[in-house]
Amino acid sequence: MIYNLVQYLIVQLPALVFVANGWSPDSPIESVTIKQTGGGVSHHDIKTDFSVQVLSRAKSSTKAYKQIKQVFDLLKNRFGLELPSVTADGIFYDTVKAYQISPMQAPGYIEADEKNLELWSYNMIVTTT
Repeated sequence: MIYNLVQYLIVQLPALVFVANGWSPDSPIESVTIKQTGGGVSHHDIKTDFSVQVLSRAKSSTKAYKQIKQVFDLLKNRFGLELPSVTADGIFYDTVKAYQISPMQAPGYIEADEKNLELWSYNMIVTTT
């Protein structure tokens, strides 16, 4: 599901750089990572909830905030969103239907990391069918 969500964001917000499941040493400095942090069946039907963390980093706090705010505004309280199929690392992920995407809180400032890059974060629940 996380690769489908990242692909959706790449298409919808082409000015931003997205990375799935954490930054690597060669990831662009000013980018947003979308990380799947857990999930499981929590309903009495076919729905599955995934906990997702969105982290934005940039040289300036203002830029990091603007990046995460765009993601937040696009995804908050969305229903019936189709996340496109994608191939990542040679594995094909079929289209996923996001029944609901709900933020757990608004974006918040974390701090500068060890490379003095400013970090903003928020968490959301993505419920799939």
